[in-house]
Amino acid sequence: MKNILLCFQVHHPFHFQTFRFLDIGTNKSYFDDLRIEREINEAATNYYLPVNDFLLKLIKKNKGKLKLAFYISGTAIDQFLMYEPEVLASFRQLADTGHVEFLGGTSSHSLISLTNRKDELVNQLADFQAKINYLFGKKPTVFVNSDLIYSDLIGKDVADSGYKAMITNGSRKTLIWRSSNYVYSNCIQPKMHVYFRNEMISDEFTNILNCQNSDVKDTSANNFISILRNLNQDEPLLNIYLDYKALGGFGIEKKEKFIQSFISHINRMANIDFKLPSEIAEIFGPVAEINANEPICWLNNFHSYYYPGNELQMEAIHQLYMIKEMIDSVDDINLQKDWQYLQTSDHVHLMDDQHPAYFSSNISNCIYKSKYDAFINFMNILDDFRMKILEEIEAKEKRKVGSQRIGKGKKETTPHHLSNKLHTDE
Repeated sequence: MKNILLCFQVHHPFHFQTFRFLDIGTNKSYFDDLRIEREINEAATNYYLPVNDFLLKLIKKNKGKLKLAFYISGTAIDQFLMYEPEVLASFRQLADTGHVEFLGGTSSHSLISLTNRKDELVNQLADFQAKINYLFGKKPTVFVNSDLIYSDLIGKDVADSGYKAMITNGSRKTLIWRSSNYVYSNCIQPKMHVYFRNEMISDEFTNILNCQNSDVKDTSANNFISILRNLNQDEPLLNIYLDYKALGGFGIEKKEKFIQSFISHINRMANIDFKLPSEIAEIFGPVAEINANEPICWLNNFHSYYYPGNELQMEAIHQLYMIKEMIDSVDDINLQKDWQYLQTSDHVHLMDDQHPAYFSSNISNCIYKSKYDAFINFMNILDDFRMKILEEIEAKEKRKVGSQRIGKGKKETTPHHLSNKLHTDE
């Protein structure tokens, strides 16, 4: 029996605006609010609301045979809450079917797992679990790290936080001769199950959805099912993981036709079934331990082995998390939110030579012309953020000293009515 995990990623970062050296200390916002609002509004209208409605009908039509999983990043959730709350309501409708599972992650699609700050990682995982439980009614037990980052140590830390399994990318670098279509275990903490994204099938699925040629569309479902039939049926797991936006946008009617045909084919096959990630953890044990000494990842727009990255990326991550001790002593909620959004991995992606923003004419919103622009902008923002934290710490100390002086300046006095009584008694 082949079990299909059909997992979708929903992620939107808080984009930076241009932040020059002269902007440091001017109280200028770090984020391009107009772009963020515009993008989330367009995504809700053209992708999430229509596709969620389509999948809801499809789940009900298939009476429990179709099962899906979603990873929605913390930054995407915050943007939905700010600009398009009905999107979260539509995801809640999917959750209420009992056939949709929401996966765990970090607070803000962060890179915290690449550092040695386990306490902060644990806090971020707990915060995100609580958020998913509040929004969708169930605490996640399967974890998806930012960009599917995984290593032996990361897997152990996630297991120590209570997760049963996590999903990562089926990189040849890690699997070598092994198949991605099995359940493996973390080599340090065997209780942590590891599912690998099937790169070939996931990429083919995405390519079919992105193809707008109607002639290809007419036969694409049959061709895709033929690919699935040719897989080794003794391998129990097929993990299809892709960007959710691939299902919507231009040509959405053709995409829906393909999805319907694909699911119909699967449901007619006796040896293939849809499962939720948590169900896989309960049904299958690992076939072997897997070793990943170095972090592996998956990036939606391009493949990269950059973790821990080039010199610019490593320096940016290092400087970012040097601020951690400072932010712990600050109670200001706005600074705390900025801290979360500064950690989002997309800011570091843009410091990669191969980032598609530097090659594609379709990405017109990128404010950078090179990885150096991205690095300089990020460091200017960090300098300004560090200055704000120091100012808040200083103000906090002044408030503390002021309250202590007021306390010391108070004289012990006898209440007036007791004073009169004392004099009378004398």
